[in-house]
Amino acid sequence: MTKSEKTGSVSIYFHGANLDPENVTRFLGVKPDAHWKAGAERSLANSATARARTGMWTLSISLMTYNVSEALAKLVDALGNNFPDVLSLPGIESGYVDIFVCISRDQSDAGYTLRLANADISSISAAGLDVQVTVSVDKD
Repeated sequence: MTKSEKTGSVSIYFHGANLDPENVTRFLGVKPDAHWKAGAERSLANSATARARTGMWTLSISLMTYNVSEALAKLVDALGNNFPDVLSLPGIESGYVDIFVCISRDQSDAGYTLRLANADISSISAAGLDVQVTVSVDKD
């Protein structure tokens, strides 16, 4: 992995059978990176299409370093003052923050520690969201 490549992302996802992405966008005051309503036809990576089973809204911050706390703070700031009440929106059935980090084999051999201070995740917790962490090991 070169220095110019991103090392991961911090993203937030909301799902729901009746989720209206436009309502989420208006409520939070920020445009998502991706969104759709249930039943919408979507293009898949293999060029096939599929109908979405649920609505979805997501916003991501790329990690260019391993400073997850900084990216998490940027994401929360981008979500605005209404973020703590987001799960009260009609149509949102679930939401979570996904932290994805890609490390080298050398980093994994030494063990990899991802530390999230209480202050870093307190706003996520206050909004009632879970945090999911995925660590991927690159081939050398």
